[in-house]
Amino acid sequence: MTSADGVVVAMVSDTWADAVRRGFYSTADQMIMSLMEDERVPRVLVADHPRGVLSRAKSLLRRDVSAPHTPFLRGVRPWVVSTRTPTTRSAIERRYRAYDRQLAISSRRNGMAAPSLVTFNLYHAAYGSHDWASRVCFYAQDDESAIPRKADEAPLLSDAYRRVAERGIEVVAVSSVLLRRIDPTGPGHVVPNGVVPELWSNPSAAVRDRSESRTTVAYAGSIDSRLDVTAIAQLAAAGHAVQLAGHIADAAVGRELEGLDGVTLLGAVPRASVASFLASADVCLMAHRRTPLTEAMSPLKVYEYLCTGRPVVATSLGSYAEEPDVRRNVTLVDAGGDYVRAVEDALRRGPLDESVRALLAESLSWRRRHEPVISRLSGSSP
Repeated sequence: MTSADGVVVAMVSDTWADAVRRGFYSTADQMIMSLMEDERVPRVLVADHPRGVLSRAKSLLRRDVSAPHTPFLRGVRPWVVSTRTPTTRSAIERRYRAYDRQLAISSRRNGMAAPSLVTFNLYHAAYGSHDWASRVCFYAQDDESAIPRKADEAPLLSDAYRRVAERGIEVVAVSSVLLRRIDPTGPGHVVPNGVVPELWSNPSAAVRDRSESRTTVAYAGSIDSRLDVTAIAQLAAAGHAVQLAGHIADAAVGRELEGLDGVTLLGAVPRASVASFLASADVCLMAHRRTPLTEAMSPLKVYEYLCTGRPVVATSLGSYAEEPDVRRNVTLVDAGGDYVRAVEDALRRGPLDESVRALLAESLSWRRRHEPVISRLSGSSP
């Protein structure tokens, strides 16, 4: 295959407008950015997840748009009657075959006769025809069957993973744990999540708040059931000031944390301010419970923590803890372990030298992570 026809990117369950709103933060968002910046890819077609009539009406009121129409970038906004995910396998198959047909039509209309396809949507990977694409890749970000809010859907999701494996589709997974669970019969690759080095180019420029005499332990991310509330409570009880910045996705977890002395919930922090917030901390923390979901993750926040240069304490989960950059520079704790001692150990280790921090930011960059994926999608490597 050559790169003449470009790459079609099918989003997970969201849209280009959603990516714009969140500042192109997610794995899929950054794959789009990597493709757009690579000269081997002449054109990128971004396919929104299909939206129903009511959802499209709301989108019009918000003045949402698809990807801009340029020589290098195009967008398509497929539609369905209802956005809600069907509840039977047959209905799911029908929806994603229809979605795939809309992508095929749009790619031809945009002069892409036989593009590569990278889809982030499990059902599309499992049930789309894909006969219009010269190469197909499923990019798996999470074990969707292990997401608590999708518990009722888990059997359908598990069926879809089995179908992906049986089809021999190329699979890119963010962790080796996730890749093993999918167990593809075709090619399989591990590509951990990454960072945007420019966002962390000068984290030390943040003004450190010294009005707080206690050690400040910072967390940036969603407040949800992944968090080990017991670990956070132990750190606060030990006299540390624990500050958590992020959207409260699980109200019960939020209420539990709000009741702890020494714990401050800051709410969502603008993306541009996250680096400053973390750089003002004494220690950056990821304390997660061990679950099937967290074991399969590639924890973006840990990589971002490393780019601040501050000491990092994180739960040792799944395969990410085996990465050399993580093992060398993160104080790892077994799930349910002694986080108080880990914070003390991290403080003794101290912050990273600036030269080490800068090299880490570059080695963990999305562009470097995505290089082998783009080489295959563009046809420049097998």
